[in-house]
Amino acid sequence: MIHTEQDDMIWADALDDFKPDYTPIPCWSVLQLFELRGRTTTLIKDNLIYFLYTYYCVYDANVKRYYKRLGRAYTIDELYFYKGEDEAISNIRHFVEDKTLTILMSQKRVDSVSETLRRLYKAYFSTDGKLDYRLYIKLLDLSLKLEDFKDNQKGVQGYKTAINSMEGQVAKLWQKAIPKI
Repeated sequence: MIHTEQDDMIWADALDDFKPDYTPIPCWSVLQLFELRGRTTTLIKDNLIYFLYTYYCVYDANVKRYYKRLGRAYTIDELYFYKGEDEAISNIRHFVEDKTLTILMSQKRVDSVSETLRRLYKAYFSTDGKLDYRLYIKLLDLSLKLEDFKDNQKGVQGYKTAINSMEGQVAKLWQKAIPKI
């Protein structure tokens, strides 16, 4: 059952209470809060936008409740690369690391993510299929780290070796997406 307190705080005793309006998706990476812009298929930071109007819930083990919240629109630089002391960003990262944050996806959002996974698969393999969601997040993570390294580490000793190694890791992840026959 979903409850609302006087200060408009919405909470539930169980994740299933948010169904059927939302599909609860456990969050293990802040990258899950972003989507590819439009119909793009290149995994770079300029192609990522925050899921607008994203609801998530945070589990409070002290009272055994899931508190529903509306996420504010962050940029990838703020939420993924930011090294500062913003309390809201630190809280989200903390909730993700502690595995207490669950994304509440509407059916429309679930369908959008599924379409993105099919589009990426087709763009890379030139055939129909669907990229595994966990693999997609790993690819996105490594691709962003590679892009950041290329932008910020030019001139560092071992630069080309590191780039080749990271590109090799990306290629190995893509190979995992190939269906086993």
